[in-house]
Amino acid sequence: MAQQPKPSPEPPRFPEAPASARIWKSLTTGKEYRVWTSNSQLYAEWINITPEFRQHGAYIRTECQRAGTRWIGISHSLLPCEREGNNRKDYNWCPWVTKIEIDRVEADRMTGRAEGLKRHDCNGCKILETVWKDFEWVPKEPSAVGK
Repeated sequence: MAQQPKPSPEPPRFPEAPASARIWKSLTTGKEYRVWTSNSQLYAEWINITPEFRQHGAYIRTECQRAGTRWIGISHSLLPCEREGNNRKDYNWCPWVTKIEIDRVEADRMTGRAEGLKRHDCNGCKILETVWKDFEWVPKEPSAVGK
C-alpha cells in the first residue's frame, strides 16, 4: 500500500502568480498550467478547468523545492472519482496528494514524472497504489518562450 500524506480538506494556499508566470501545456493530458518560481520554490496551477469542474471546486496545485538541478514536491488536487453502483455512474470529489519530480526546465520544454493513481477507493477517497508517469510540458504560446 502506498504511503500518502493525508490530504487537507482545504486547497493549498498559493502565493499570487506574478505577471512573469508562463502558461505551459501538458503534451500528456492537455491540461494547461500557470507556472512560476520564487526563490527556491516552483509553483504550478491548473488553469483550463471546465465550467462543470470549476463548479465543484476542482484544482491541481503543485509546489516543488529545488533539489540540485531538479524540482521535487507534491501536487494537491480535487478531482472526480468515478463510483459505480445501482446501475449508474456516480462521482465523488476526492482531494488527492501525490508526488512530482521535474527533471528539466528549459525555455521550450519541461519534463519530469508524477505519481498517478493505479488503485484507489473512491468512496473513502483513499489512494491504494500509485504508479510513476512521465510528463512533458511546452509553452502554450511560442511567443512566450524566453520571456
